[in-house]
Amino acid sequence: MADLTVKLGKLKFINPVLPAAGPNVMRLEQMLEAVERGAGGIVTKTVSREPAVYPKPCISKGPCDGLLNCETWSDRPWRSYIDDYVKVKETGVPLICSIGYSPEDVAELGKALEAEVGPDVVEFSTHYVGKTLDPLKRVAEALRGSVSCPVWMKVSPSTPNIPEMAKVMSDYVDGFVAVNSVGPALDFDIDKPKPRLGTEDGHGWLSGPAITGVALYAVYQISHSQDKPVVGVGGIRTGEDAVKFIMAGASLVGICSEAIRRGTGIYGKIASEISDWMDRKGYGSLDDIRGLYAPVEAGDSR
Repeated sequence: MADLTVKLGKLKFINPVLPAAGPNVMRLEQMLEAVERGAGGIVTKTVSREPAVYPKPCISKGPCDGLLNCETWSDRPWRSYIDDYVKVKETGVPLICSIGYSPEDVAELGKALEAEVGPDVVEFSTHYVGKTLDPLKRVAEALRGSVSCPVWMKVSPSTPNIPEMAKVMSDYVDGFVAVNSVGPALDFDIDKPKPRLGTEDGHGWLSGPAITGVALYAVYQISHSQDKPVVGVGGIRTGEDAVKFIMAGASLVGICSEAIRRGTGIYGKIASEISDWMDRKGYGSLDDIRGLYAPVEAGDSR
């Protein structure tokens, strides 16, 4: 049987499949069920110092079998999650707490969460931070200065120069998560041409298999621009999808849209499918397939 263990520094994951931050990990029950049903670790719903207020409905089907959402960070006060995080931490799987967004937000939240919960990693979202390097560096520096645990940066797919960003930000963070949802985006029913989401004009952010190609290329670019680990996120539905991300350079993968559709059992199912595929192909460990994807070189007959 293939070895699905992933070691990142002092952290050990029993398999590479995690929830990605989103409504699939909004409640304690979802996080605990994810652990029970095979997730290799838990990433929490993103919180900030002030609860979010977002229009309803906030999730709808989108184009190309994707999902549209106008959700932001959690609409719960961040302190209401402390007991939830402690209970997840007690399961023994790595706990990655997702926070945002300003330097002030992440400094306060990072310090408090490390003191009261002790997460294994703190992930910060860049969704509302900006596209240029200076604001990204300010947020990363603020968080890095407030915690001693590893820091991961979740990358926006609209980042103008992803390889340059990865090279620069690798001096400030311990890993990357790629990518966040894509947008703004729009979809509607031509038989009822009205907004599907609660935003004024119906726009939202696109996730699911519709963005897989974008996410794969970002993972490839980041993993080939610097040496820090990458978590691949974007439309993964099967073990073979996950294998593709690992071949592009990912150490771990995150699942959100498919978990919304199919529930918490999807994490263990995808992990089992990775193992089955590797056994069929004769691969013994994830290290054997990580980074296998390579461009065609001059003179290659492929």
